[in-house]
Amino acid sequence: MQKTQTLWVGVLLFPALCSAQSAFDGTWRPDPQKPSHPGKTEIAALADGRYECPSCTPPYTAKADGHDQPLQGNPYFDTISITIVDDHTIAKSGKKDGKVIADTKVTVSADGAIKTEVQTIIGMARVPIELTSKFSRVSAGKPGSHLISGGWQMTEMDVSNHAEDTTFKVSGGALSMIDRMGRSFTAKFDGTPAPYKGSDEFNGVSLKLIDERTIEESDLNDGKLGKISRWALSPDGQTLHVRFDDLHGHMQEQDGHKVK
Repeated sequence: MQKTQTLWVGVLLFPALCSAQSAFDGTWRPDPQKPSHPGKTEIAALADGRYECPSCTPPYTAKADGHDQPLQGNPYFDTISITIVDDHTIAKSGKKDGKVIADTKVTVSADGAIKTEVQTIIGMARVPIELTSKFSRVSAGKPGSHLISGGWQMTEMDVSNHAEDTTFKVSGGALSMIDRMGRSFTAKFDGTPAPYKGSDEFNGVSLKLIDERTIEESDLNDGKLGKISRWALSPDGQTLHVRFDDLHGHMQEQDGHKVK
């Protein structure tokens, strides 16, 4: 009985999704992401010309003199430079084999309560990715230390140069997806696996219709299920709500809005 109901749902929905214009068609931009629960507190200390990050993985200490300092055990960088710009601002640059991988500007507000990090990541995708993260202070640094010092809790993160803008097009019973980071796929709504191109996490994808305004995406790696995403369209067709499930107990939810 359940199989029969599912079949009829698919038959009824395909005409709407395969029409000349699907409600999913267009370019979608993720809204700034706000953590649903408090995450790990980030801790920094900058005093006497030395910068410490005991909460980093792995923890490290480096001179804040603007010169490249070696890092041990970091999978992304083998050197880092820390520059003190002024009493509220520092700059960080991480390199791998002499090549800049990430540049970061960190600024603390005039009242010392808010920290803003703007990080440009190079080489992860075909375009640089700019992440802007905001933090609220949860603890003060030691007396005499730079304002960057203390404990910080993330309150918001956004891909501020819109590198994650994603375009959907429904045609012939299939959804085509492409984003500015170079990821793309075209998959039918019948669950048939299709190639996922340009992703460093997955090489396959399958899609399933849940209802007229909901699509479930299963991301695969060599045929093994790695993540499930469910895309739900708002009644006015201007907001797309997504729920990501990494299958390891971590759920993430985020909204996006249509930009064209």
